Amino acid sequence: MTRLRGYRGTDRELLAGPWLPGELLGLPVAGRPPLAEPAAVAEPDGTEGGRDELCIVPDTGFVRWTDIDWVNRRACLEIGLHRRPDDLPGLLAAAVEHGFHGLNLHRLYGWVTPAAQPPAAALAACGFRREAVAPEGMWFDGRAVDREIWGAVRRD
Repeated sequence: MTRLRGYRGTDRELLAGPWLPGELLGLPVAGRPPLAEPAAVAEPDGTEGGRDELCIVPDTGFVRWTDIDWVNRRACLEIGLHRRPDDLPGLLAAAVEHGFHGLNLHRLYGWVTPAAQPPAAALAACGFRREAVAPEGMWFDGRAVDREIWGAVRRD
């Protein structure tokens, strides 16, 4: 199983890369133009109890829970990876496990862009289901494409 760890200043280069911004499962995009602006997330600001939680996938990328609603116990999940890890299902499971049990959240959700061909089976195996479609919600590969919101609910 993939291990997540806390962010360190030396991990800065893992916060920007060749995935779509804000994706639930941001994997490198095949055929991405070399001059395309990389997706990036901000470094943690060091304050406790904020609305974001960031973990690092060593030598691979990051997992981030954003817009954390501590009252309703939900957050948006974003993942950004420089390469596809050998254990992608394990990484997703670790992200869900930390969100549900480490952060005590009851619902996780995130954006999926079907045109980027994400591994939907891996998302479904971790409890995510498509909840809604935003028609032409993103510009990708020279055209407007649909974007979907996928969510998972804690069952225990």
